[in-house]
Amino acid sequence: MRLLIALLAVLCHGTAHPALPPAEADAPAQKPAPAATGSTESDDNQGFTWFLPPVRIGGTLSYGLRRDSFDGQQRSQSGLTATLNASTNTYIWQPWFARVNGGLGFTTSTDSSGTIGAASSSKSVVVTGSGQLSVLAQSKFPFQAHFQRNDSRASSDLALANGHASQRYGFTQRYYRPEGDASLGWDRSTQTSADAGRDLQDSLQLRLAHRLEFHRLQLSGDRATNKRENTGERAVQNNLSLQHSYTPDPSISVESLANISRSDYRLQQGNNDMRLLQLSSNAFWRPQGKPMTVTGGVRMFALESDSTGFAVNGNLTGNRFLNANANLGVNYEFNRFIRINAGVNVNMVENNGVKTLSSNTNQSVGASYQPDAIELGTFRYNWGASANLGNQTGNENSDRQLTLQLSHNLSRSTRLEGGSTVAMNVSQSVSATASGSAASSPAEARATQHLTHSGSLSWDLSQQAGAALVRLSASDSRALDGKQEFFQLINFQASSNLPTSGYSSWTGNLTVQAVRQGANTMIDNTAPLNPQILTEPSRGFVTNSGGSISYQNQRVLGVRRLRFVSDLRLNSQSLLPLLGSGKGQELAAWGNRLSYSIGRTQLQASMQISSSSPQKSSVGPVTKVENVENVRKINKSIMFSISRSFGDF
Repeated sequence: MRLLIALLAVLCHGTAHPALPPAEADAPAQKPAPAATGSTESDDNQGFTWFLPPVRIGGTLSYGLRRDSFDGQQRSQSGLTATLNASTNTYIWQPWFARVNGGLGFTTSTDSSGTIGAASSSKSVVVTGSGQLSVLAQSKFPFQAHFQRNDSRASSDLALANGHASQRYGFTQRYYRPEGDASLGWDRSTQTSADAGRDLQDSLQLRLAHRLEFHRLQLSGDRATNKRENTGERAVQNNLSLQHSYTPDPSISVESLANISRSDYRLQQGNNDMRLLQLSSNAFWRPQGKPMTVTGGVRMFALESDSTGFAVNGNLTGNRFLNANANLGVNYEFNRFIRINAGVNVNMVENNGVKTLSSNTNQSVGASYQPDAIELGTFRYNWGASANLGNQTGNENSDRQLTLQLSHNLSRSTRLEGGSTVAMNVSQSVSATASGSAASSPAEARATQHLTHSGSLSWDLSQQAGAALVRLSASDSRALDGKQEFFQLINFQASSNLPTSGYSSWTGNLTVQAVRQGANTMIDNTAPLNPQILTEPSRGFVTNSGGSISYQNQRVLGVRRLRFVSDLRLNSQSLLPLLGSGKGQELAAWGNRLSYSIGRTQLQASMQISSSSPQKSSVGPVTKVENVENVRKINKSIMFSISRSFGDF
């Protein structure tokens, strides 16, 4: 018995409950009585004290009603839920040795639900909890173990979906050194539901890091296993990587990576094994006192995959992919306005042992000129020019390309009374590109020109109390020759977060976008004496829009702790979310929640209405023509709940 009490005293420490009252400070010291044969405790046990950790106990008691209407059906649900929680936070032996914190919860619920012509009831008891053990947390080798269990049925909110339970446990062991650190961790997670059965995930992680003067090495390894017990499906992922960093001084750095990965999938639709190898190294050099930056890198990527499945009649198919790349680039700031850049890139691609057309080399050199902005009264004018020359060589083709670009823009920003700002910006750019192979004649060279216009107008209010933004932008980009392709975009955006009083505020956003693109066809060769350019029929603008608006009031009708939240969300392919387009996917959801607190008692009422319009396709039995139509679905939900909390939670 004394051994058991001594063990509890060592393992538990919290609120002290001494077994014997402490001696008075001024009391005279007394001599210990002579030991009796075989029955008297030793002097070492006279100061024994038994400690119990502090425990917080509390919980909630709630009752809820819910009514749902969906797909032409109605369902009602009611339930009583009681939850009891207990938690503690203490240490073992001494605070520096180990600390323990954890909680345990018991939830019992009675649920009654029914639809037209059918009713059912159920009772359940759910156990949830969590715990964490930390040993020698301030040492060089801290250890931590954890456990957590959750269950959706422990929530007081009524729901139509089946409940699911999850739990997670594992440990982490770390080791710290001045030259680096190391860690080893393992986790297991499980999810259980009536529909999907039991899913299991195991994860193992290893980290090793070491620093030596200008070098830093880090080795990382991961293994993840996923299993679904009711179907036997399994997925395994293994990764191992080694990183090396070399920084002898601030002007130069080299980052290198070696990575090996392997995945193994055993699924119902087929199996797949994939192996990946990647080696890369990138260097950065910026000489001190010189306006020059040099970057370079090499990379090798290899991928092998073997798969079986219904699409290949269960036969094993494989793919082998190899890519190697090397690049070097130089950027030089000639002065404050002129920048020069040059680069070279070598790329090789091999697929199933056959080199593809992607195997090539690229060389480029370019320059740009960007002068200071010019102030034109209240406007600011900027312009710039750039030129780039590129050369590409490959296994079967080569190409040279010269690109010239000129752009300018005009902007203005005006500060209005009240703290808002109006900004305007218009820009224009034109580019010309000439390309051709090294063996082609000047007549065979290809030339294209592009013209782009863009503009924007915005109003911005930013204050301590709130903010608002309204912005309209448009752009038009088109080719001036060839097919005369064009792309047009109009975008409107508005957002706000504005308080209406000390307790209420409005928050909202709206986005409307219209896109149009097309091209002119090639010259009609059927009429050589009178060639014509055939223009594609205009398909007009494709629009889509989405928005949301939310209102919050923390003191409805001036009543304290009476809160109201209303949230409306819309999404449509029409020009405005409120206007249905009759095609495509449309979504709308409106939710309202009113809550009131009286001490530790909370009352809540909520209403949710959602509408969707998915497309449904069908084939006529006689015409055999596919017919696509929108089917509107409306879901409604009303819920009321009352809950009372007690104890230390």
